[in-house]
Amino acid sequence: MLKEGADVVEKMGWVKKVLEYFGAYRPTLKSMTINYRNLAGEVSLLLHVPDQFRRNITMIEIPAYQNFQIADMMDEGFSRIGNLWQFQDGRWRLDPSQLPKSEKFLVMMRGELPRESLSQIVRVQPATNRDQTEEFDRYWLDAMIRNVDILEQMWQDLEVEDVNNMVKIGVERCFYANVPKEARRRLKAVQRWISVGHGRSRQDVFSAWTELRQASRRMEIPVDRIVEIVYGLTTGELFTEFVSVDRPYQLGEVKREEQVVELFPKRMMVEAVTRLSLKQPTATGYVMFKKKEYNDKIRESFPEPT
Repeated sequence: MLKEGADVVEKMGWVKKVLEYFGAYRPTLKSMTINYRNLAGEVSLLLHVPDQFRRNITMIEIPAYQNFQIADMMDEGFSRIGNLWQFQDGRWRLDPSQLPKSEKFLVMMRGELPRESLSQIVRVQPATNRDQTEEFDRYWLDAMIRNVDILEQMWQDLEVEDVNNMVKIGVERCFYANVPKEARRRLKAVQRWISVGHGRSRQDVFSAWTELRQASRRMEIPVDRIVEIVYGLTTGELFTEFVSVDRPYQLGEVKREEQVVELFPKRMMVEAVTRLSLKQPTATGYVMFKKKEYNDKIRESFPEPT
């Protein structure tokens, strides 16, 4: 088990380097906060600096690996002394003789974690569609901190923020099933007209033009209005009304996938976000897509052909 814990630290980039350089001061990892989305890490480290070290060491130096920085420092009386650290020539430097008379110091540090390190700490299972009915689709969410028993030996507190899982919700069938046939026909006619317009076949151009005119007679709504309605129905702001997520997750970004299959957007991208910690190392739940209500909204958005 100790070996596994060492393996985790080994892959943590600047955290491992800092522990090595602070080794003489018996560093104790007190807490760590990781942002899963942007890989930012904040570490609080307790150092023991007895008087004998101050007399024997003229300067503490730590290279700034992976943009690592000293954010702040406090003594046992919670007095902030972070300004004693100076950044020079790519290194953080501290003169121990300037430290107040205290043997314990809390150092707060920031840096970026390698992606492979984060995968050793957190597992996010890709969302899967578990249930489909006429009324809704549900997508299963599952995230967890790995090896909690090991990490509890290393940190008193560990939190992972912004643990996000992007759910792909198919909407293409919703449009094909609920957009009036003549509106679909007009969209397809316009697409064909644009496509053959780049070619040299007069027969194809004439055929496409005839098809477009016939489709236009059946439905007065202009094609740009049809496109406007479709894109309005796939904005994140509107689509949010038709999705919900179980706690401890929250809805994050909701957006349209840019890939369009023939006439309509294929999927909506719905982000579910949660926070993990050693006290709450797992997060499960569902993203629910209110499919029937969304289908009704599509039908309501298109006028009946005259």
